[in-house]
Amino acid sequence: MHTMLKLAAPLALAITGSAHAATYDLAANFSNASNPNGAWSYGSPALAHFAQPTTANSLNSAAADGYWGSGADFFAAPFILRTTANGASTGAYNNGDFLAGDVLVHGPNDGSAVAINWTAAAAGSISFTSSIWYAHSIVQRSEDVAVFLNGTSLGSVTVTNGITRTNALTSLAGSNLAVTAGDVLSFRFSKTAGQQFGSLAGIGAVVDFTPRATAAVPEPATWGMMILGFGAVGMSMRRRKQVHISFV
Repeated sequence: MHTMLKLAAPLALAITGSAHAATYDLAANFSNASNPNGAWSYGSPALAHFAQPTTANSLNSAAADGYWGSGADFFAAPFILRTTANGASTGAYNNGDFLAGDVLVHGPNDGSAVAINWTAAAAGSISFTSSIWYAHSIVQRSEDVAVFLNGTSLGSVTVTNGITRTNALTSLAGSNLAVTAGDVLSFRFSKTAGQQFGSLAGIGAVVDFTPRATAAVPEPATWGMMILGFGAVGMSMRRRKQVHISFV
């Protein structure tokens, strides 16, 4: 029996799958080189990458790395960028609008929505948090932000003047949500009904993903050891069952 346990031990190691959680931070993982960028994609419908605009706009100085947008300057919307300067340094915005490294989204002006999406690469579960604020203090507008998982609404908020990055809304969050490969968590931005234009909103989002544990397939050598182990057990059991008769 001791021999069998030693030989069978690799089997237990082979069939036990271990799950390793991964964290996806929108701002930390933001890319100006690729879209989609791994799990994150910027814009749905898709946006193109543009260099820092030259057309005069107070937001230009915060876009040294360019932006993902629908046109070659910030007068075309929607667009998405990770800022390279604090709001106060632009001469028009303030630090309540944004700090360097924040992700900003300007919703479309036509009443449609633009999305930042996170896509699951495998089956498992997710928990996510977010912070949403109004990043456009130079105008009096508002922006609606909604979050969906595979088209099912998980909630929405509206941000306007006074909801700054220091008192951002954090109600768009979820815990232990089951996902399969290809499932999409989507943050959608659109202008509030009745407004002429969309506006800038800031977003911080973090997704914690835990893959579903799966059983690993034993290696050929492990199968061989298993067969030897079970064979040894069988022989041991047969020997114990034999009846020894002696005549005096």
